[in-house]
Amino acid sequence: MQLATALLSDPIIGVVGMIVLAAAVTAIALPVFITGSNLYNVVETSLVVMILAMGMTVVLISGGIDLSVGSTMALSAGTLGQAMLAGLPLIVAFLAALVVGVTIGLLNGLMVTRLGLPDFVATLAMFGFAGGILYIWTQGVPLIGYMVPELYVVGGLRPLLGTVTVPMLIALVVALALGGMLALTRTGVHLFAVGSSSSGSLQSGLKVGRTRLLAYVISGLCAGIAGIIMAGRQTTVPADLGSGYEIQAIAAAVIGGATLSGGRGRILGAILGSVLLAGVLNIIFLAGVPSSYQDIVSGGVLIAAVIANRLGASINSRVRRRNASKLGIDELDTSSMSAATS
Repeated sequence: MQLATALLSDPIIGVVGMIVLAAAVTAIALPVFITGSNLYNVVETSLVVMILAMGMTVVLISGGIDLSVGSTMALSAGTLGQAMLAGLPLIVAFLAALVVGVTIGLLNGLMVTRLGLPDFVATLAMFGFAGGILYIWTQGVPLIGYMVPELYVVGGLRPLLGTVTVPMLIALVVALALGGMLALTRTGVHLFAVGSSSSGSLQSGLKVGRTRLLAYVISGLCAGIAGIIMAGRQTTVPADLGSGYEIQAIAAAVIGGATLSGGRGRILGAILGSVLLAGVLNIIFLAGVPSSYQDIVSGGVLIAAVIANRLGASINSRVRRRNASKLGIDELDTSSMSAATS
């Protein structure tokens, strides 16, 4: 009983359990799924969504949501391609793509914190704005002819060392940086506090607006990094490059334990959630389901993740109340203790 409660209440254990269960069931029906080459492909294809999901997790923890990450990623990729076609050095093209991502994240944050727009309205508007700029810039024609040998390496089409690719190393660096920030720094504590209660954080003297602004800038930076990888991986930049990636990023983050109400989430959870989502999409590909069904599957997984998330929160609440009753103390005290140690 305690094991079942742990599986349902801890998002990390739950995701690992779902990955193992999905792999075991699929291995029976589709043995090719558990071959080394296919599992490597699952991890490799999850990396772009993984980087987006890590940035999204930071935003969700702060109590917001970023619906523009797909368009931001696409515009960053287009910026890199246009810079290369203009004859600029590769490093300048990389910086230009990152600046676009950070700028869009900054604008999202300013609209939310300075203009007071709801998160979903501001980032949905930016989703259309960034996508429209890329469409006009490319005139709706896929951007081609910008590839150089180094971009094949950056995109992961050519491994850097053995089977290790540059996107794997980039994802590792992003995970260590964001995981370390959330777990070890005062900024991480502030992000969780603001997401849990913005009014309480404001009364405590925290800079709520600045903290939420930073979360959106981090998400934009992650989208810029993902755009660089996508430009090298796809070898073309169509105007709809980022379509559906915002759903996948949110789904991966929520699968990993981040809540849409804020104050909860882990970078490790986002990583595992991305791998699980990539595994699900790989299964439907192996089963012969058309790729056009991917968005439907991603949406279904997101709904299932939100339901599971709420179920886990409900179980946690019941466990706290039961423990409080046994100890004869106020549940609020145990809740505070749990939040402080999470």
